[in-house]
Amino acid sequence: MRTAPPRLPIAALTPDTADPIRGAMQAMTPAFADQGRALASRPAEAAQAAAQLEFVTAAIPRDPRYAAVPESVRRDFLLARTELRDALGVAEGAAPEPVVRALVSAAQALRRGDAARAAAVLPAPMFRPGGERSVQRLGELGPLPQCAIASANLAQVVARLDATGGWPGGRPSETNASLGSSFGFGADTSVGY
Repeated sequence: MRTAPPRLPIAALTPDTADPIRGAMQAMTPAFADQGRALASRPAEAAQAAAQLEFVTAAIPRDPRYAAVPESVRRDFLLARTELRDALGVAEGAAPEPVVRALVSAAQALRRGDAARAAAVLPAPMFRPGGERSVQRLGELGPLPQCAIASANLAQVVARLDATGGWPGGRPSETNASLGSSFGFGADTSVGY
């Protein structure tokens, strides 16, 4: 029997919100605006935004509350995740849960000024080359046009669905946000994509 890893640190991933997907989306959209230029030389903020994008990419297809999000936007996020993983050096086949956990931990450590701890939570082979060099990469991600496109498109779709009442079963932030069902551990987030 396998034991499930600890739950993701949602409070650290998103601002105070009843819906972690919406909270992550609202936090990452301005971070990736202008192709992520605001993240340059800001490794803690880059780690946080990267964790949020990784989380949203995996959670939206699994959360029935977000079934109204068009397939094109979901594909935008898969492309954005690939772009961001390439910039960070994240292994292509890495499961999203440990990547999110590592990035949130790195962001927390960097905010405390503990670069050594941040390096320790970004291990190779999940992060290439891992350690200190991976922390440096967080500060020099370069332009991220696909991340900007995906986050802006999702923000527009959510705003439109909010305005038109297009959410099946009610607006997601008004329903019970259960992370366990939307971002399960050990599941393949690429199924069907």
